[in-house]
Amino acid sequence: MRYFITSLICLAVGTGIGWYFGYTRPSLQAMHITQELEKETGMSIAEMTKAVPDSLAAMQRQDETAAGFALGFYKFLENGEIDKAKARSLQFVGHYYRSYRDGGGDTNMLADIEQAAQKYPAVATEISREIK
Repeated sequence: MRYFITSLICLAVGTGIGWYFGYTRPSLQAMHITQELEKETGMSIAEMTKAVPDSLAAMQRQDETAAGFALGFYKFLENGEIDKAKARSLQFVGHYYRSYRDGGGDTNMLADIEQAAQKYPAVATEISREIK
């Protein structure tokens, strides 16, 4: 009987310790991560959950746009129309630069464009062009 009671106590203590470290600690960590996310984004978890499909749709549109541009450039290059491919790519570079140079753009991308403008006159001409 003594072995049975000792085994039962060990089982209860082991279950308690396992529950504490296996369930409550990860749950507490998840709660802290959730609170940090809410603090950083200013959104509740429910709001973030609702925003995920919109974010995925926006990423898909960006990917489709990038693929479309790349395909267009590829067709120009395959047809030997290198000048058309250059001109088309510069339009996008110039549009990005003019749209985001005063804020909101990726500073590394803007710096790369400015560095390219110093090296390539066509880039400099495009980014200095005024929007009509």
